[in-house]
Amino acid sequence: MRLLWGLRRIHVHLLLALLALLLARPSQRANVAGTMLVALGLALRIWAAGVLEKGGELCTDGPYRCVRHPLYLGSLIAAVGFSVMVNVLWASLLFLVIFIIVYAAQALAEEQLLRVRFGHMHLDYARRVPMMIPRLPAPQVQGRTWQLRRVLVNREHYHLLVTCLLVLLFYARPYWPPRY
Repeated sequence: MRLLWGLRRIHVHLLLALLALLLARPSQRANVAGTMLVALGLALRIWAAGVLEKGGELCTDGPYRCVRHPLYLGSLIAAVGFSVMVNVLWASLLFLVIFIIVYAAQALAEEQLLRVRFGHMHLDYARRVPMMIPRLPAPQVQGRTWQLRRVLVNREHYHLLVTCLLVLLFYARPYWPPRY
């Protein structure tokens, strides 16, 4: 889905990441705390990607039992982690606001598509499962299980690699030439 000025989410991510690195005043403490949040967000994304079959049936297994958009929630948790690593309050808040606006628009557009595609099945799912704030689900019989193949088909490994590279850049940031 195209966003403002023909940009896609990936472009917004890259622009925010570059700006975050330029404005960052990272400390070891901020990097460690942020990395823990980034790792939590990535773990949620990998779990969700390993259950999801894009273009298939409505996914209601794994993390999709607790929240309708676990991939976006994982990205938000990782974004909070990067905002901690930026270690500049105004910049962190600005990044989070932009990130939330972009992902809220994406989630709402996806909700419409899912309603059209799955009709009452999605409406029932939406009544039971919150959009972004997880809730523990009722016990359920075994559904679709996690598979590494799905993670790879969903190209989540690229997201993982880029995110890990960005984390490393935040750790290297204090050693860049000083600003004048």
